[in-house]
Amino acid sequence: RAAMTRPKNLRPGQYLALLAALLFALVPLFWLLSTSFKPLLEFYVEPEWLPREPTLENYHNVFYPYIDPAGFPQSSSWRAILTSGIIAASATALSVGAGLMAALAISRHRAGGPRMLLYILSFRMAPPMAIAIPVVAVISTIGVRDPFSGLILIYAAYTVPISTLMLKSFIDQVPAEIEEAAMMDGMSRWQSHFRVTLPLIRSGLAATILFIFIICWGEGALALALTAGRWVTIPVQLVNKVYSPHVQGALAVLALPPLLIFGFLIQPHLSRGFTFGAVKN
Repeated sequence: RAAMTRPKNLRPGQYLALLAALLFALVPLFWLLSTSFKPLLEFYVEPEWLPREPTLENYHNVFYPYIDPAGFPQSSSWRAILTSGIIAASATALSVGAGLMAALAISRHRAGGPRMLLYILSFRMAPPMAIAIPVVAVISTIGVRDPFSGLILIYAAYTVPISTLMLKSFIDQVPAEIEEAAMMDGMSRWQSHFRVTLPLIRSGLAATILFIFIICWGEGALALALTAGRWVTIPVQLVNKVYSPHVQGALAVLALPPLLIFGFLIQPHLSRGFTFGAVKN
C-alpha cells in the first residue's frame, strides 16, 4: 500500500508545466492584491507590480462612504458583503435540502427512472445570462416583488442540480443493505435515511454545502438582472464601482477569502462528488 501511495517522480518538462500552471493561477491574485493597495492616481499611470505609495484607504472606503476625485459621493460596500452572505447562506440551505431529498429519491427509490438525474442536470446547460430575462418575468408573474427573496429562490433552483448530483454520488457509496438492516431493527424508512445514511455521508454533505455556497457567493448575472439596485450583492457592487477601481480592487480582495478557504476544504471531495459514485475510496 505504501508503494501505491508514494508520489511519482516528475520529469523536468512536467515540473515546468506545473510551474507555468501555478504562475497562471497565482499572478492574477497577486496583481489584484497589489492593486488593492494602490491610490487612485496610480491607476492612470504606467502599471507596476507593486504600489509606489501603499495605502489602506481603499479598504476604509469599502466600509465607509467616500468622495471620489470628481467630487461625487460614493456609498460604502459593507451592505453588499452582508447581503451576499445572507443570500448565499439561505439559498445554500434550500438547495442542499431539496437536493438531499432528490438524491435520496433517485438513489434509494429509483424515482423518475435511470434518466431522471440527466433531466435535472439539463437545467444547468443554459448559462445564467440566457435565463436571466425569463427568470425576471417568472418572478414577477408569481408575485415575488422582493428581489431579496427572488434571488434566494433563483439561486436555490439554479444550484439544486449540482447539489443533487453530488449528494447522490455520496449516497450511492453507502450500501442500501445498511438501511434495510436498520429497518429490520424497527426504524422507519425516513429514520434509516436520516439516522443511518446521513451521518455516513456527513463529509460529503459538508463539501456540497461549501461548494453550493461558493457558487451562490460569486454569481452575478442573475443578481444584475433581478436586483435593479435594491439589493446589491458583491458582484453587483463590483460593477457599480467600475469608476472607483481602487475601491473595486479592495472589495474583490475581501470577497476572495470564503472562495479560497472553502475551495481548499472541499478539494478532496470534488472528484467523488462529480463522478456519480464511480470512484470508490
